[in-house]
Amino acid sequence: AISCKGQHSISYTLSRNQTVVVEYTHDKDTDMFQVGRSTESPIDFVVTDTISGSQNNDEAQITQSTISRFACRIVCDRNEPYTARIFAAGFDSSKNIFLGEKAAKWKNPDGHMDGLTTNGVLVMHPRGGFTEESQPGVWREISVCGDVYTLRETRSAQQRGKL
Repeated sequence: AISCKGQHSISYTLSRNQTVVVEYTHDKDTDMFQVGRSTESPIDFVVTDTISGSQNNDEAQITQSTISRFACRIVCDRNEPYTARIFAAGFDSSKNIFLGEKAAKWKNPDGHMDGLTTNGVLVMHPRGGFTEESQPGVWREISVCGDVYTLRETRSAQQRGKL
């Protein structure tokens, strides 16, 4: 699955000797879009960090980006009600996602693997909706399988707290 160019897969490295590979199949009822800082062909929407308060491009030099090369993917239904879902980590140019040995990962009670990426995908829904009067809401983190979790203490933490 990992070496097959036409097959999307996610590899969860549990130890040097144990890896779980989950294969994905194409779905004619959905479209997948990928977001990240890479300009490679799998990325549909390229995003970059910005530094608030910088006046010109000379000041906007970033030593380490907070955005992954293959940050996330968005899957949209082609049929009503046209639901869109966000998932951490986009597939690379070999159609793979790799979660290394140190990445936060686990097996859910239903038996499927899930995990969090290094930089993470954070979302926040403003209190009061999207209006001029809205206030910031609580930040949450999206997993590789699209589940929503409370934020980790640190980006390298192995723990998670599902909502």
